[in-house]
Amino acid sequence: MTSRPNVLVFGGLEYLLQALTQHIIPPLPAEPLVSHIRLVDKFSINPPTTAISKELLGVLRDRRDLVEYPVVSKSFLDPAPNGQPYSYIIDATGDFIPGRPAEVYARTSFDVSLFIAQASAAQLSRNPGSIKAHIRYTAPFYEPPDLAKRYKETDPEGWKPRGMRGVWLHEILRAIGSIPGLPLVVLRTGLLYGEMFLKYEATAFILLGLVYKHLGQDMRLLWSPELPKSSLNIYDFAGAIWKAAQWMSTKTRQEADASAGVPIPPSYDPSVTTSLSPDVLPASSGSVVVPVFNIVDEGDTTQGSLGSLGAVLSRLYGINVEFQALSDERLSGMKLSEIVEDANLVHMEAWNEIITHSKPPVPDTPLSPYMPLSVVEEHAYAIDGERSRKILGYQYRYPQLNEQAVHDFINWCRREGVWPETDLYTSP
Repeated sequence: MTSRPNVLVFGGLEYLLQALTQHIIPPLPAEPLVSHIRLVDKFSINPPTTAISKELLGVLRDRRDLVEYPVVSKSFLDPAPNGQPYSYIIDATGDFIPGRPAEVYARTSFDVSLFIAQASAAQLSRNPGSIKAHIRYTAPFYEPPDLAKRYKETDPEGWKPRGMRGVWLHEILRAIGSIPGLPLVVLRTGLLYGEMFLKYEATAFILLGLVYKHLGQDMRLLWSPELPKSSLNIYDFAGAIWKAAQWMSTKTRQEADASAGVPIPPSYDPSVTTSLSPDVLPASSGSVVVPVFNIVDEGDTTQGSLGSLGAVLSRLYGINVEFQALSDERLSGMKLSEIVEDANLVHMEAWNEIITHSKPPVPDTPLSPYMPLSVVEEHAYAIDGERSRKILGYQYRYPQLNEQAVHDFINWCRREGVWPETDLYTSP
């Protein structure tokens, strides 16, 4: 029998690890895809210092023979229980909170990811061939100049980072991509949604449907329904990670570059200097070739399909969903931030009533329809996933963000005991 890899995962406890562990450790009596998995994150499991699903806690409790979560990472230097090194490295670290200073992103995103990649390279130096794949996730913080285009990995204009967090997450790719021989694969995803992923557009829209049903009003969303919002279910993200690691494990870095290499250009942001992090690559060093796959579902999601999910929210809640442009007349001297905060006050008051009167009440639910300004602003995101489908051959569990995806998310929330049970919608 082919030996199963040991897997070392950094970050992602809040959104990725449940889906990933379910993918590589299926329920008994099925055989796991790994010999051992070590999870390393800044959060504690016991006591929990962040929201952790019951399902993930169950895996960590019941499969201790396969899963290890050290409070203080022993990382690369301590081998797995089978005595073998970790051969698949998955880096899902990063500071995804918007609006922080460049110094913070340099320390909490760039430096952390580079340290992991350097440790991976050091392991390879000590034990050549021991690491078969080093997977780095990059978040969808890019701003496409053409809203009608779906950007391929090789389109230089598709690599323009949005905001300071996007700049430093982008510069990670150039820095770790320049490490000689690192068996690196970068996965650039669509907007993530699904079980355990409790933030951002898709989740907020589902909850806002419930809010507007409670208010007895139509649901009105800003901007155009055609605004592209490439999406990806968290389970398909986990499956694609595994496919990419298997693909890379059979290749050298040179072969991977030849097959899927992409020149990653500098961000050209003035904050990217050695004064913030001594290991940044200056813009003058140019692009760095890195194997990259866009991981996005086949649904070509737009804000129209995200915001309304077509007839899905209508059937669930019995409401109308409309879109409206934000004209100068509508602004009437107000800032967008003021409009957003006014709307959030209404939404959160209604949400508090919903979770208080739920049967039973769920006052401590991590679900929230609060929409930060960074989400409401008119940001498009459009990538083309043809290359990953052709080369990796991953079969999507959720080919598009549809009614089944919404039902599955709500039912997962129910199993976790965090969904408000009300008579405001037709039970899926």
